[in-house]
Amino acid sequence: MAENGAELEVVKVKKVAGPIDGGAAVFLGNERKTFVIFVGLYEANAIIKEIQEQKSIRPLTHDLLHNLMLGFDVGVKQVIISDIIDNTFCATLVLQQVISTGNEEWAGKRNEVRIDARASDSIVVALKARKDILVTRRVFDQVEDVTDKIHWGESEEEAKEEAPSEENPFENLDFGEFKIEDEDE
Repeated sequence: MAENGAELEVVKVKKVAGPIDGGAAVFLGNERKTFVIFVGLYEANAIIKEIQEQKSIRPLTHDLLHNLMLGFDVGVKQVIISDIIDNTFCATLVLQQVISTGNEEWAGKRNEVRIDARASDSIVVALKARKDILVTRRVFDQVEDVTDKIHWGESEEEAKEEAPSEENPFENLDFGEFKIEDEDE
């Protein structure tokens, strides 16, 4: 997959661990590599809520953004972790609005916009929109592979048993010490 000449890797959330120093570690990866992004507690909470399909009584910030986009017929086209600047992951949200006629028919026009965003927020947006999380080849090559540092179980046999299935890749994620609050923030 390529975007503006840059090759892209598809990654998934493999694990969320924390709290760690006021934040959390989100492990992203595919069959070739796993890497970690450190995020704030609120963003980690939002990621976990999306993975666990938990709903809040009232809309939280990411819910509000999602609802605004739905209200204006704006969809998420791509979520790309696009750069690392000063050890900070940067992302690009590619949003698209399909212009319809008054009869709900497509008018043959689309508006597309690219928005600079934090990687942590972009992960939540991707999960909410059920879109792949993409990483540029440059970022993917730059990050440290921590695949061998993540253990699904103690033994090799347990690791195979505890590894997520293809149907539900989130079923065995370890959310560490996190406690999901059902109260409004």
